[in-house]
Amino acid sequence: MTWYVDPKTGLDSNDGRKPETAFKALSHAIKAAAKGDTVLLVPGAYDRDLPALVGAARVARITVGVVGGH
Repeated sequence: MTWYVDPKTGLDSNDGRKPETAFKALSHAIKAAAKGDTVLLVPGAYDRDLPALVGAARVARITVGVVGGH
């Protein structure tokens, strides 16, 4: 499954399953994701803990990428 995070327009009460219903916080998406899932980040301003959260996601076998990234 793919999860979306948008720090500008997202809400953690959303389901995170489409860009239009993105979560606000990466930590919320990681909690929702399971091994083998992908979390896509919309470019924007994220908390200072972004590197640690991405590292934790990778340890949990969750792929983290950027929307529109290659």
